Amino acid sequence: MVVPHTQVTGHSTQMKLIHAVVLVCLSLFTTSLQAQPSPGTNQLSDEGIARKAAHAYLFNEFTNGKETTYRGEGDDRDLVELVLSNETFQLSGDVSIELPPGSQRVASLFKYIILRGENLNHLGGIDVAPYSGGGTVERSTQEPKLYRFKLPAMPVPSEDMPPIRIRTRCAAGKTATVTQIAFHSQGKLPVKFDDIPYRTLGADQPRVPVSVRVDLQHELSIAGHVDLEREKFFRYYAAPGTSDPSFERWASEHNFSPGRQIFKLDPALVVGYGPGEKLKEDPKNKGAADLTFFERHDSSAPKTIPAFEDADYAMCLNDYPEFMSVEHVGRGTPLIEHFGDAADLAAAHIADQEADGGRTAKWWEVKNESTIKAEWDYHYQKDHDSWALLAEFHNDVAKAVHAKTPSVNVGGPTSAWMQLHVNQFGLYRDQARFMDLTRDHLDFYSHHFYEDKGSLGAWERRDKGYSGYLLGRLEATLDMLRAHMEETDNVKPILITECGSLQAGRGAADYWLRLRSFSAFLHKLMSRPHQIDLSVPFVFTNMHWNPNSGNVAFVPTEGASARGPLADFEPTPVAHFFELWRDFDGRRLPVETSGLAPVGLNATAVYQGNRLQLALTNMTSRQLSVDLSDIAGDTLNASSIQQRRLRYNDGQVIYEDAISLPHSKAVPVDAEETTVVTFSFDKMIQPAKKLHREFAYAAGTAVTADQSRAFQIEIDDASKIDSAKLVIGIHRNSGLEEAVAGTFNGQSFESHPEWAHEFDQLMAPLEISISKDWLQKNNQIEIKSQPGLTITSVHLIHDRFE
Repeated sequence: MVVPHTQVTGHSTQMKLIHAVVLVCLSLFTTSLQAQPSPGTNQLSDEGIARKAAHAYLFNEFTNGKETTYRGEGDDRDLVELVLSNETFQLSGDVSIELPPGSQRVASLFKYIILRGENLNHLGGIDVAPYSGGGTVERSTQEPKLYRFKLPAMPVPSEDMPPIRIRTRCAAGKTATVTQIAFHSQGKLPVKFDDIPYRTLGADQPRVPVSVRVDLQHELSIAGHVDLEREKFFRYYAAPGTSDPSFERWASEHNFSPGRQIFKLDPALVVGYGPGEKLKEDPKNKGAADLTFFERHDSSAPKTIPAFEDADYAMCLNDYPEFMSVEHVGRGTPLIEHFGDAADLAAAHIADQEADGGRTAKWWEVKNESTIKAEWDYHYQKDHDSWALLAEFHNDVAKAVHAKTPSVNVGGPTSAWMQLHVNQFGLYRDQARFMDLTRDHLDFYSHHFYEDKGSLGAWERRDKGYSGYLLGRLEATLDMLRAHMEETDNVKPILITECGSLQAGRGAADYWLRLRSFSAFLHKLMSRPHQIDLSVPFVFTNMHWNPNSGNVAFVPTEGASARGPLADFEPTPVAHFFELWRDFDGRRLPVETSGLAPVGLNATAVYQGNRLQLALTNMTSRQLSVDLSDIAGDTLNASSIQQRRLRYNDGQVIYEDAISLPHSKAVPVDAEETTVVTFSFDKMIQPAKKLHREFAYAAGTAVTADQSRAFQIEIDDASKIDSAKLVIGIHRNSGLEEAVAGTFNGQSFESHPEWAHEFDQLMAPLEISISKDWLQKNNQIEIKSQPGLTITSVHLIHDRFE
C-alpha cells in the first residue's frame, strides 16, 4: 500500500519468541553498476517550481528599495538580512503588526524575524498569525533593544497566501517601541536557487547493487549489549503526561515512549501558567528564591497513562529566575554570586516533585544548550572563563541535587552546535576540559545534533561545504569524546537529548529532510548501545503551544482545539516515522556491508522467533538495488519477505507499510531512505554462539599530523581475537589528497578510500582491517605526517567468536 503525504496506516505488531541456526547472505550492493534503471525522474517537483518562483520574486522584485545585507561575492553571495520596515510602532496592551505585502511569499526562505527598538523585553510570546496556529513561536534572543524569534513552519509559498501579522502583548502597565522589522537568514540564503531538495535523487541513474551479509549462527554482543534495547532509542520529545492520553496511547501502541522535555523555571514557577501562588525572591536574601514556596506548591509530575508511569525519561532545567540571573540575556543565566542559590532552587524543585508525586525524571540536565552564547551569557564576556564557570555551575547543581535526591542523575552541558573542529578544535578542547572539570560530580554528558536546513542531498553537497553529521562526522565526534573519557578514566554514558533537522516549513521536501534525519540519527545511535543511554529525536506527537509545527505527527483539524484528543487531529508525514520503526526489535546479529562507502550505508539486523529484521539507511544520493537471494548454509525457507518503506519521490513523501516481495533479487532503497525488510521463516532462528565485539582506545585526541604521530593501544588477550579493525578518526578541510598511512606493530597499512577526497570538510572514521597475527598485548601505531590532517582519535574494534 502506498501512502503519500499525510495518510497513516498500519498497526503495532506483537513480536514472537524465537531460536534458529543459519548463516544468511543478503546481497545488497556489489561495486558494478549493472542494475535496472530507477523509475521516476529528477525533474523539479511542483513544490520546487513554487519555491523557485518565490526565490526569483524575492531577488527580482521584493528586495527592490529595501535595505539588504549580503555575505560573499557574486553568485556565491548569501542574503543575510532584509529590512521589511523602518516605521516606528508605539506598543502597549495587545499588539498586532501586519508585515508588508509579499512578506508571506518569501518568509519560508528565512529563519528569523527580528524586531529592533526599545523596551522589547516587555513583550510576551509571539504569534506569527495565521501561520503559527494560534500558538507562539520559539524565541531566540530577547533584549531591550532586540527581539529575535523563529518563523513558524511555513507552507509552500504561493501568490495568494494571507498576510503575516505579528501578534503579542505588552506586560501590564508597560510599553515598548519597534523601530525596525527584518527577516534574517542566519547567512544561509544563497542568491542562486538550490534545486537539490526538489529532485528525486538518483532517478536519472541506474540503481547500484551492494552486499550485506547477516550471520544467523552468532548473536552479536556489542561490549556486552545483545538486546537492541529499544527503550534507549525509540523515544519522542515529551515528558510523560504532557499531552492528552489519547496521544500517549497512540505512541505506546507504536512502541515509542516519552524521552525528554525542558522545564523553564521562570515561566513555570515565577510567572506561572495559571492561577495559584508564584515563586518569589526571598525578601531576606536578595537573588535567592524563597524555597518555602515548595512547602505549599504541588510539584507532582503530570498524570500519565499506565504504560508510561514507570518510564525513565530526561528533563532539562532552563530559564532560571530573572531575580538571580544576568539581565535580559542568556535565557536565565545565573549570576556568578548566585550559582549556589540557583542550584538550591533546582534541587528543591526536583526533590519536591518526587515527594509530591512519587516520581521524577531519571536524568536531569542543568542548562539547555549551555555551550552557546544565547544560553550561557558568560560566553559573551571575554573577561570570564566561561567554560570554567559552566563547569562550576554544573558541579554546584549536581551536588545540591544529589544531596536531596540521590537517585537522580545530573549532567550536561546539553551541547548545541557540535562542530568541534572549529577554531582548530578549540571547541573540542572546551568540551574535553568541561568533562575533566566535572568528572567528580556529573553522572552523564549530553549533546544535541541537528542537520542544517537545506542539507537534503548531503552526498551531492560533500564537495560544496556539507558539514553535517550523517556522513561520518557523528561517529568521529562520538569516538573522539569516548577516547578522551577512556584516556582520563572518566567513562560516563552519553545522552543525545535532541537530534533531527533545523529545517522549518511544511512542504514535502521540508518534511522529508526531517524524516530522513530522524531515522538516520536513530539508526546510527542504536549501533552504539555501550555508549548511548538515551537518544531522543526532536519529534512530537503534537504541540499545543505550536500546533502547526513541522515536527509534529498530528495537527488539529480546522476549528479544533490544540489541546484536544487525537480524534480532533489529522496526521502529518511525521507520523510515518513512528510507523516505520514501530516493531523493529529483538536480539542483535552480526552484519557486514561491502560495495558502498561505509559512511553512506548503515545496516542493523535483529531477530525474534522466526523473524529476521534488517534496517538499512542509505545516506548517499544514489538509489540502490538490494539482492537478498543468496542464502548460504541451511535454508530456512522464508514464508514471506516484506519491505516497509519511507521515501521521497517526485515531490512527495511516500510511506509503504507492507510490500510483499515475490522474490528477493531486487529490493529497492532510494537515496537517503531508511527501510526495514522483514523475513518470516518456517523455522525458528537459533544462533548457537556469540560474536563478542569490544573496543580499545589509544590516548590522544585532536592531534595534528604535521609530523608522524605515535599511538598505543593495549588489549587483554590478543590470542583470543579472531578479527580486528583499526579505526582512525580524521579531519581535513579539503578531503584526503593522499593516503593515511602508517604502521601497526611495524606492519605497514594505508587507507585512501575514493569517497574521502571528495569532501570540502571531511570528518569521518577510516576503518582498516588488521590481521589478527599483527596483534599484541601492547600495540604500537605510527601514523605518517600529512599537511592539514588532524587525527581525531584512534581505536581498535576487535571481535571474538564464542
